Amino acid sequence: MKHSPLFVALFLALGLAACDSVDPSTFEEQYIVEAYLIANEPLQQVRLSTTAALDANYDFNAFSVRNAQVQVQLLTEAGQVETAYDFAEVDTLPGVYVPLQEPLVQPLRRYRLQITTATGGAISGDTFVPGAFEILNDPAASLVYQGSAQLEFIVTRSSFPGRDQAYFTVVTEALDPQVDQLVPFASALYDDGEGEDLDSFIITGSPPFNEANFDLNPDNTLTIRYPWLGISFYGPNRIRLNAIDDNLYDFLRSVSIQQGGSTFSPGEIPDIINRLDGAIGVFGSYARVVYDLNVVPQ
Repeated sequence: MKHSPLFVALFLALGLAACDSVDPSTFEEQYIVEAYLIANEPLQQVRLSTTAALDANYDFNAFSVRNAQVQVQLLTEAGQVETAYDFAEVDTLPGVYVPLQEPLVQPLRRYRLQITTATGGAISGDTFVPGAFEILNDPAASLVYQGSAQLEFIVTRSSFPGRDQAYFTVVTEALDPQVDQLVPFASALYDDGEGEDLDSFIITGSPPFNEANFDLNPDNTLTIRYPWLGISFYGPNRIRLNAIDDNLYDFLRSVSIQQGGSTFSPGEIPDIINRLDGAIGVFGSYARVVYDLNVVPQ
């Protein structure tokens, strides 16, 4: 099963943050969960591993957790289990569990993740799936990089209980990444060695932001103008606008702090926000719209 770009971005953040935030003098192994639900799309895989000490090289395969019992449950409004979906470990991918059924995830419903490890460890967490939304206009299929025309979406609003605004991330994936197709800004970083390899430029993701960054139209739709900063390559790019749940919002903004996106002094940086019992990581959900844009040089 192919990972979504949001999954990849979160996995990279999770692996770094989970390992590097552990004090080696007080290290205690913890389970790491990586699991996401996408509104109106089939159930996704669940990844299960353990943390590594600060002086260890974290590699998912080396720290994967095998032979666990994994289940995702659709809950009623009263919190009872309406339907349970079992997962099985992939023989060739230790620690990766895939659903035995692939029903579509229902927006505006609550789901629970339940994991029991082979050694008796219990892990659980809930997520409420944001409401689905859609693109209403017909955005440009091809644009000149940093030209006078900008990619613009008009979308319906995604709802979430207890909030008057949705939280979003934007993830962009280059579909045909080539060194000679890097845009000037990304090319300069690549030449300076800022990226370990070309792969580090293929997927770019924004920090979480809310609807206040967009224009609210009289008909209660939103106008979203896509920033050129998200483009690293000329050619075909896939843009995903994600409306995220509280779990992902808290996780992403706390990871940003861990990675230096704050004014906290050393020793004052707060821990990553986890909404899981028995593990660290994330079990979250989001709704998304996807659009392909071809970017051409000036």
